[in-house]
Amino acid sequence: MEKNRDMEISEQVDFMNKNDFIISVGQIVKGNIISINDKEIYIDLGTKTEGYLPIEEVTSENDVKLIDIFKVGEEVEAKVIKIRNEDGYIVLSRVEIEREEAYKEVENAFNNNISLKVKIVQVVNGGLITNYKGVKIFIPASHVELTHVDDLEEYINKEFNIKIIEYIKNKKGFKIVGSRKELLIEDKNKKEEEIWETLKTNTVINGKVKRLTNFGAFIDVNGIDGLLHVSEISWGKVNKASDILNIGDVIQVYILDVDKDNKKLSLSMKRLVENPWKNVDIKYPVGNIVLGKIVGLTDFGAFIELEPGVDGLVHISQISNKKINNPKDVLNIGQQIKAKIIDVNKERKKIELSIKEVENI
Repeated sequence: MEKNRDMEISEQVDFMNKNDFIISVGQIVKGNIISINDKEIYIDLGTKTEGYLPIEEVTSENDVKLIDIFKVGEEVEAKVIKIRNEDGYIVLSRVEIEREEAYKEVENAFNNNISLKVKIVQVVNGGLITNYKGVKIFIPASHVELTHVDDLEEYINKEFNIKIIEYIKNKKGFKIVGSRKELLIEDKNKKEEEIWETLKTNTVINGKVKRLTNFGAFIDVNGIDGLLHVSEISWGKVNKASDILNIGDVIQVYILDVDKDNKKLSLSMKRLVENPWKNVDIKYPVGNIVLGKIVGLTDFGAFIELEPGVDGLVHISQISNKKINNPKDVLNIGQQIKAKIIDVNKERKKIELSIKEVENI
C-alpha cells in the first residue's frame, strides 16, 4: 500500500517536473489551438504537455464538426477534467464551463422571473426533460400546455420558452423545474387585456358560438367569452338557445355591457333589429283583421303571435260566440288563425284580439 502511494507521488512529481506549473482538476486554463479535426482539438497550454479537447466536451449537439466552429491558432478557454489520459494529454472540457455558467443563468432566471429558451431532449414519466447548456430541467406534463397533452413524444427536439418555477440546490445536486404553461397563461392574459380594451358597449361585432346552455349561449368574441342570454336572442319567445343556434355558427352580436373588472361580456342578437313594439299602434290599428299563429293556451285564453316578439291575447270570452269551457277544446298550438284587433296598449305591451268578432263578419 505504501509502495503504491510512493508511486503516485513519484508520478505527480515527474509530471510537475515535465511541466512549468501545477495543473489541477477544475482549473480553468487558456491556450491556442495547434491541431484540429472533426472530433478533437489539441491545445498548447504553455506547458510541455498539450491539452486534449474532445468534441463531446465542446458541445452536446449532434452532427457538428469542430472545424466549423474553431480554427488553428484560435485561443480557447477550458476546464481541466483529467490530469493525464492514456496518451499523456491533459483532458479539457468547455462543456463544464458552460454548465457552470448555465446554472448561474438558470438561477438568475428563477430569481428574476426571466424566461429561458430550451430544447426538449427526452420524455420521462410525468413530463419532459430539457437540456439548457448542459443543465437538465424537468417540465411536468401539466405545465407543457394550457390543456392536457396526450402525446408528449411530439415535443422531442422542439424549442420553446419556459419559466423556472423551482430551483433547489443541495448536497445531492440540483432540482430544477420549468413551466411553459406559466408563460402561455401570461401571454393569454396579456392578449385578453388588449382585447378587452377594444370592446365597447353599443357596438356590433362578429362572434362564434362556442357553447350552448339552458340559459343561453357563450360566444367567442376575439378570444373572449361573451354571454348571449336566451332572452336576448330574439324579440320573440325562445325556449332554449339550441332552437336558434348551433355550435360553430358565426353570428353578429350587439355588445350590451363590458365589465372589464369581472371579465363579463353581455351580448344581444335581438338588439340588432328594431323593437317590434316601437310602432305597434301604427302597425296594428284597432279594428283591423290580422293573421297570427297560436303560441300559447291557458285557462283564460289564447296567445297569438303576430310577429316575433309581439303576441296578442284572445280572452276566452272572445274566442267563440258559443260557450266553451277551455280554449284547448277549440284551438291548437301552431294553428294559423284570423282575429280582430280590439285594443292596443303600446306602453304596457298588450294587444287584445277577438276571434268571434271575425266570425260575425
